[in-house]
Amino acid sequence: MSDAPAATRTVTVRFHRSLYDPASVRVAAGRFGRFGTPAVEERDADVLVSFTDVPEALAGRLGDELGNHALFETIVARRR
Repeated sequence: MSDAPAATRTVTVRFHRSLYDPASVRVAAGRFGRFGTPAVEERDADVLVSFTDVPEALAGRLGDELGNHALFETIVARRR
C-alpha cells in the first residue's frame, strides 16, 4: 500500500459573457464542487472558473462537463 497522495490537477475554463450568463456559470461551478475546489472570477468579457485539487482521472472531462452544465443553466435562466 502506498502512502503517496493521489495525483491532482488544476482545470481552468473560460466562459464568454456573450454566450454564458455569469450567475449560471457560478451555479454550475458550485454543483461541480465535489470534484475539486472551484474559484470563479468575473471579468469584463468572460467568467474564468478554476478548479484545484481535481483528481487526475477526472481532469480531462471536468471542463467539458462543466461547460455543458453552465450552458444548460444559462438556457434555463434565459427562459424565465
